[in-house]
Amino acid sequence: MKTVTISETEYVKLKQNIIEIQKKLELLQDKEFLTKLDLVYKCFFQTEKESLTKEKVSLKRGSAKNIITYIADDFTAPVNDFKDYM
Repeated sequence: MKTVTISETEYVKLKQNIIEIQKKLELLQDKEFLTKLDLVYKCFFQTEKESLTKEKVSLKRGSAKNIITYIADDFTAPVNDFKDYM
């Protein structure tokens, strides 16, 4: 086996990448997350023909829990484009 040396910054980046990949793998093993991901895929990427042939999905309150992870502080602030109408 050949030994290869890398700089400390490269090592830190590599370690961060490995941690990110491990987190993503954990999500892929979570069946609840995969069900939600499948639902989102169907909503956004399914063609109209496909949606007519397949059965409808019932949406339940709280089914999108943990999908939205960030909302900006000014989310409810008035939008400048609509100032004339307010």
